[in-house]
Amino acid sequence: MRRYLLDTHLIYWWMTADARLGKATQGLIAKSEIIVSTASVWEMVLKNAKGKLPLPQGAITEQLEAQGFVLLPILPRHIETVRGLTCTHADPFDRLLIAQAQDERLTLLTRDAAILAMGLDGVVKG
Repeated sequence: MRRYLLDTHLIYWWMTADARLGKATQGLIAKSEIIVSTASVWEMVLKNAKGKLPLPQGAITEQLEAQGFVLLPILPRHIETVRGLTCTHADPFDRLLIAQAQDERLTLLTRDAAILAMGLDGVVKG
């Protein structure tokens, strides 16, 4: 079974049944092992606090675990991997997700055009 690290927007679209999450990506998520970085949970909470992202009621981590998703903590080695990235993406959360995917040998699933344009190995469009 393939293991995918989901970018934050894909997690949010899954949680809110957003139509932007296409049927092919929904099927891929349903039949794969899905990893969610705690960085994504943190990013959603920060955006929610600024009024930019409405979140469903209840603990996000519990909802994700109930879906069968595996939570990936931010580890010191992930931060060290960020230091070694050669990509120039400005978003620190995206840089951390790229580093985690590389360090954990996961495929990063994203719809972020800036990440996809980098042509990195192990990154696919979701």
